[in-house]
This record gives sequence, C-alpha cells and structure tokens, in this order.
Amino acid sequence: MTTPLPTLSFCVIEETALFLDLAGDRYFRLPEAANAAFTASLFNGVALAPALQSAGLDQFVSLAPLRPQGSGIVTRQAADLRGCGFSPSLMARALWEQRAIERRLAKRGLHMVLSELRSVLCSRHVSRPFGAEHTALVKAFEDAGLVRSAVNRCLPRSIALARLMARSGCACQVIIGVKLRPFAAHCWVQAGHFVLNESVEESARYTPILIL
Repeated sequence: MTTPLPTLSFCVIEETALFLDLAGDRYFRLPEAANAAFTASLFNGVALAPALQSAGLDQFVSLAPLRPQGSGIVTRQAADLRGCGFSPSLMARALWEQRAIERRLAKRGLHMVLSELRSVLCSRHVSRPFGAEHTALVKAFEDAGLVRSAVNRCLPRSIALARLMARSGCACQVIIGVKLRPFAAHCWVQAGHFVLNESVEESARYTPILIL
C-alpha cells in the first residue's frame, strides 16, 4: 500500500527554503529570521520536528521527518518525437484527459488529486521503461497544445500525461519545480532521464520541490 502523500514538501535554493503546502494549494517562504532558524536546524538536509518548530511551522510537525526533494533527478534528454505522425484520436484523448484533470483539481483540490496520481504511478503494473511505443502519446499532448494553449496549464497537462502513460504501463514521474528569483513554479513529466513534455533546458531552470 502506498504511504499517504504529505501535505508539505520543501526544497532549499541559495539557503532559502521554499515550501509547497498541498492542502492549502500554495507556495510560501519564511521570514528571514525563521528561514535562518529552519535551515540551520536541518539535519543532513532533513527537516526533523525541531526544525519545523524553530520556523513556526508547528502545524506540520507531525509530518516530520521531511526530506528535501530533487536528489537523484537527472534530466539528460528530451523525448524524440520526430518519427511520430499526427493522430487526431490520440490528441482528442489528450485534450479530454487534461480537461478532466482540471475539473478534478477544481472539485477535489491539489492534495487529493496528487495523492490519487501517486497511487496510480506506484501501481505494480507500471514498470515498463519509456520506449518508442510511448512517443505517440507524448506527441499527442504536444499537438493538443496547438489546439488549446498549454500556457499556465503545465500541472493538469502533466498529470493527464502521466496518468495515460501509467495506463500504458510506462513508469514515469511528475515533477513540480520552483525557482527563486523571480519566483516561478513549473511542472513536467520524466521517464528516467527523458523529459517528456518540456525541454531539458527549461526544466533545468527549476529545483524540484515535489516528485511523484
């Protein structure tokens, strides 16, 4: 059985801790003094209960220990879609799945949707490596972006792609990343070191704050 998805995750960029509160559907950072207390209290990068208490995050103490995200994530190569043709049926499927995820996010909230996604991605049958047979699905989402803009829709787009990849048995991860100056958040899908719905250069601009 998959362990429950914690409602809080974090990463540290240039000695600044950034947090993703899934239950509150928000990103936040700490005031300067609280940030210094939190980062100084990390134990080998892990936030134990004292680190959360020192930052005034008492409501999240029960989640300790919290480990920073991002270790072991390597982005070397984007999926090669040059050999894929246009498939109206797959594109329609991609658009339908994305709209369904948008409705689910609005109705059930970020934590619930991502918890469901993690259960799907951790299913026993989802174990095949990314291969040529999966590229048509990735291409369908790229084509769908020409019909319905992908701008500001990276989260539902990535969740939808990951769910369909998992249904085909392909093991993949959804990564939510952040950058500090200026603050921005982004989401993409990876299968091993292959970035499926983003360029390697763009994904490298972000530090993972949550990996599913």
